[in-house]
Order: sequence, then structure tokens, then C-alpha cells
Amino acid sequence: MNWIQTDAVHLAHAAQIVRCHIIEDDKVFNEFPPGCQQDSVPSVLLALVSMISEGPSIKHHSESTTPMALSITQLLKFNTLKHRRANTGSTPRPVRHATMQEMPVPIYIGLMLHAHTRKRELVNKLAHMGISISYDRVLSLSTQSGNTACHLCHKEQVVCPPPR
Repeated sequence: MNWIQTDAVHLAHAAQIVRCHIIEDDKVFNEFPPGCQQDSVPSVLLALVSMISEGPSIKHHSESTTPMALSITQLLKFNTLKHRRANTGSTPRPVRHATMQEMPVPIYIGLMLHAHTRKRELVNKLAHMGISISYDRVLSLSTQSGNTACHLCHKEQVVCPPPR
């Protein structure tokens, strides 16, 4: 076995370990509290991405995490599939993400793009690339947020927005 085959075996083993942690991680993201980015991804995946981008020093990575590593790990988890889907057509089918797999970064990107551009095509292009949630999901979250605010105003019998 030459060195390329040996490296491939090691990479396959590392990928299998990380995938198990991603798939077994059942934390559901539903708000943006401080630290939500780091809490939303498995520490094994975050350590691997940090080691790839900054070098393999374990001591250095336990001290701090870069925003880039947090973003990449969230996108990896967001786009990880338990089972690969069969491609029956000539064009690849878009990946449908379960709401349980949604991470802060793709939600933020979808909501931010919609707020600034209101362009369905742009949001859906980034969703197709695995960088954002879909336009339909953005609208669903916006509706959910508005309904929650209305319910709170009705419950509190006030007509002003809730404090942030």
C-alpha cells in the first residue's frame, strides 16, 4: 500500500468518526442566544475544521475558535445527509434540509438576504449551494416570528413591540 492509499484510509476513518458525531448530535437550534454557534455543532467537527485551517496544535484550538471555523462547521452539519439520495435525473436534485438540521449561519444568511433584497431567486440559489435555508423556509420563520409577537401582544394586552 503506498502513502496515498494509507492517507485515504486514515481520512476515511476520520470522516466516519466525525459523521457519527454529527448524526448523533440531536440538538435543535431555535433561537440566537450568546454562544449558540459553538453550542450547535459537535466539538469533534469544530476541532477538525480548526486543525485543517490553522494547523494540528490541539493546545491552540482549545483556547479559542475562529468565526470562520464556526461557520464552516455549521454548514457541514447543515448539509450532512444520513444516506445519499439516488440521482435519477440528468440534473441533481436540491437537498431538502430537515428543520432539525438547521444551524444559525444558514438561517441568518437566509433571513439577512431576504431582509436586504427580498429576492427569492438569490435566497434559493444560496440554499441550493447549501449556504442558506430556502426562501419558503425564510417566509415560514418570518411568519412564525410575527405570529409569536402578535400572540405575546394579545396575551399581555399591549400594542407595543416586545423588549429585545
